Amino acid sequence: MKAGEDTKGLQDDIGKALGKLDDGQSGLGDISGVQSAAAQKELYDSWKKYVGDVKGRCGELGGVMERSGHDLAKSDGDVKAELDKIKSKYQDTEAVGGQAKGR
Repeated sequence: MKAGEDTKGLQDDIGKALGKLDDGQSGLGDISGVQSAAAQKELYDSWKKYVGDVKGRCGELGGVMERSGHDLAKSDGDVKAELDKIKSKYQDTEAVGGQAKGR
């Protein structure tokens, strides 16, 4: 149960990291016409989605861990099925940085 609470607790720190990521992005101002800024925006969008998914995954995984600690009547198969749902829901994002697009 404690491991589940701790895992869910990671959401707060990840939320703070997302806030800092947003703050850094907002300081760029107008990025139109600047190729490196467009690449940076693409990278930012990818990281924002990835970090948001990590935050969601921590919440869901922590919930499964807490429930399995409280409800010892669940079979291993039931717990694995819940974990498999989380795994399929939070697939990693495609890598975008450093790839040549059409070059």
